[in-house]
Amino acid sequence: MLEPRETDGRMQGADDSATSDCQSPLPKVLVVDDLPANSKLVEGVLEPLACEVVVATSGQRALALLDCDEFAVWLLDVQMPEMDGYELARRAREHPRGKDVPIIFLTAMRPSVEGVHRGYGSGAVDFLFKPLDATVVRSKVQVFLELYAGQRRLASAYEELKAAQARLVQAAKMASLGELVAGIAHEINNPLAFALSHVETVKKCLQRVEGSPDTTISPSAEPDWQRACARLAEVGMGLERIRELVLKLRVFSRLDEGEWKVVSVSESVDSVLMILGHRLSASIAVEREFSAPDLLECYPSLLNQAILNVLANAIDAIDGRGKIVIRTSTVAGTYVIQIADDGPGIPRELRERVLEPFFTTKAPGQGTGLGLSITYSIVRKHGGTLELECPPAGGTSVTLRIPGSAPRSLAG
Repeated sequence: MLEPRETDGRMQGADDSATSDCQSPLPKVLVVDDLPANSKLVEGVLEPLACEVVVATSGQRALALLDCDEFAVWLLDVQMPEMDGYELARRAREHPRGKDVPIIFLTAMRPSVEGVHRGYGSGAVDFLFKPLDATVVRSKVQVFLELYAGQRRLASAYEELKAAQARLVQAAKMASLGELVAGIAHEINNPLAFALSHVETVKKCLQRVEGSPDTTISPSAEPDWQRACARLAEVGMGLERIRELVLKLRVFSRLDEGEWKVVSVSESVDSVLMILGHRLSASIAVEREFSAPDLLECYPSLLNQAILNVLANAIDAIDGRGKIVIRTSTVAGTYVIQIADDGPGIPRELRERVLEPFFTTKAPGQGTGLGLSITYSIVRKHGGTLELECPPAGGTSVTLRIPGSAPRSLAG
């Protein structure tokens, strides 16, 4: 409980230093009275309750507190100079943090019918008359403290539900992407195999023709022959490149690997980079520093999604020329994947919020704010941790640590 202090001959409470105490874990009760003795009395009455009492000595001070704090209930004296309790209640209702706060009026005089109407019309839920009955005051305030706690739990549960729904939507999107990628890879693979086979046949035929003693290529046709052989070799190289892309697409989709398996982390990283290739401009260099061992026991599709989210954020962070470094290592039985970019970094005041679902600094429509939140959940499902660092020189480093013998349950 905040003890009032004497300043300039008047008792003042936490309102003079409210900005330093905005994070109290206890629900707050605001007492507004211009007489120190009255505020002291109410504080004593409320002392047994699990709450923090904040005292304001005027209506203006009380309104200023709304910019910093939120309160479970207000106890307002009706008769105050400059701004009476009715006017204070009316103005508090216009503030986003005061529009739903229960207000109890404290008065030494039984108000007239007009006063009662004015009081309830300004947002009051009750009148208590002085001298105050301590038991009645505590009982009424306790009801509103419990109501406030219930509302907070409900709000928290609602936010958790929204986050869970968003994760399910994102997981469904990733599953759809995986199905699409796998389907494309399958459709490409058949004609690709056909083309590769025929290119190899053509090469062998040309080699036999060129090596036959009965074949004579005139000097004038020699350049065309050499050009045709060179182009055929280039076609073969292009088809081999397509085959590599198809393999990476299949690695990324991993539709047949929803169970715990041993995977190559370098293959996973390469497949994700291929998926994000259209966003990697020539001005963004990607460096790989992979240390042995390369294999990790995990849920392959989830690992790909985690790497994809972090790399996508790293790409978004770089405006113009830049570099992304991907490192892997093993430390004391823990597999470490670190992705660092040399972008501007994350402002200090936002670093504790970037893992929150839906938090994003991007413009509306350009980001959901779910990437790092989902990555954090995936790492936790593997029994690991996620660390976020912003070096003084700039940039952001995201480190995923996954135990070598992570739990095989998706509960987390």
